Amino acid sequence: MRSRILGALAAAGFATALAPAALAEDIAIALHVDPSHEMFDVGRKLKELIEERSDGEFTVTLLGTEVGGERDHLEGASFGEYQIALGGSMPMSLYAPKFAASDLPFVYASTEEARKVYEGEMGDAVNEALVASANLRLVGLSKRNPRNLTSKEPVTTPADVEGVRMRVPEIAPWVKIWSEIGALPSPIAWPEVYTSLQTGVIDMQENPVGYIHAGKLYEVQNYVDKTEHVYSFFHWLMNNDFYEGLSEEDREMVQGAIDEAIAWGDELTETSQSELYAELEAQGMEVIEPDVAAFRAKAAPAVREIAEGFDPAVRDYVLSFID
Repeated sequence: MRSRILGALAAAGFATALAPAALAEDIAIALHVDPSHEMFDVGRKLKELIEERSDGEFTVTLLGTEVGGERDHLEGASFGEYQIALGGSMPMSLYAPKFAASDLPFVYASTEEARKVYEGEMGDAVNEALVASANLRLVGLSKRNPRNLTSKEPVTTPADVEGVRMRVPEIAPWVKIWSEIGALPSPIAWPEVYTSLQTGVIDMQENPVGYIHAGKLYEVQNYVDKTEHVYSFFHWLMNNDFYEGLSEEDREMVQGAIDEAIAWGDELTETSQSELYAELEAQGMEVIEPDVAAFRAKAAPAVREIAEGFDPAVRDYVLSFID
């Protein structure tokens, strides 16, 4: 009635851990973030809730980067090796590109505006695309703090990034939009960003405040420029065969645990943001308030072009912010 996961877990090296409790079914959750990251805390909360509410019927195993990166985790969940995987922007760009509009730079002014891509008929279509292309079902969204620039010189207008080498993730629409604004975007893996800033390979980068702090970018950058250009989410994805195999009662229990863990994590993310800014300022960084409207206007032609490749309903929603 539930997914056949014990064989996959044994192949992955978990047979010994499960041996004494053969009657308990395991839910393996793959998290591509560091154990100190807030999303790993959400995973721990989810583990606690599922195990408590199932009265021992389910156990939960949390897996990290020791079993691969984000793409490895998504593929593993797609095939049923893991029952749940955490994704950043990758699952949408890989498996539902016509709906990957929630994290477009310089479109939305709040998390609530970005979240509407996943609601109503658009949200139903997102899940249909994910199930059809990857056998994955979106079961929750965790809020992320907005992305900001960091720089050695203050950034207040688009002119301040013109011709400047900037690290962005390897996400084609982001590269296109920053190029339209006038920057020289350079996709560099996150582990290499600190050294690239230190050695002058790049001059600025963009990330949520948590990454800026955790990466100690205050040692190689002087300013946090609050462009808040992306409001995005972590995606919690469940293997659809596992989902369909759960009884209605177990499905409601697991989904309720997911919803509660996410709400707990969203509050943690929200309250930590001001603390992180204060810590960055204590480390010597200055927080700048740029002319975000000027950046939006500069980005608009690229956003319009990108939007034409989306599902019509998503396209119209994106264009409503810039037309």
